Amino acid sequence: MSTPPRPAVLELDRDASLLLDLLVEVGHLDDAALDRVNDRLLDVQARAGTLDLQAVRRVAAEVIFESRPPSDPDARRDLDVEWSLLFH
Repeated sequence: MSTPPRPAVLELDRDASLLLDLLVEVGHLDDAALDRVNDRLLDVQARAGTLDLQAVRRVAAEVIFESRPPSDPDARRDLDVEWSLLFH
């Protein structure tokens, strides 16, 4: 079975788009991290079509967690305080 071609443009539902905007606005995603999120979402979209909030949450959480080691005090605070608000 061949992999479907990656779409050129992401299709996000409203809530998914708002979450990405929020993560950028509050500083959890910089330009490089947002690019990684978008690249991964293109792969997900090739299989799923329009991306919903759950798909974007999962990918964004992966990228944020990979880019900020839990031993970093700021990352630790984010995990303790903000993570559940953003990702649950």
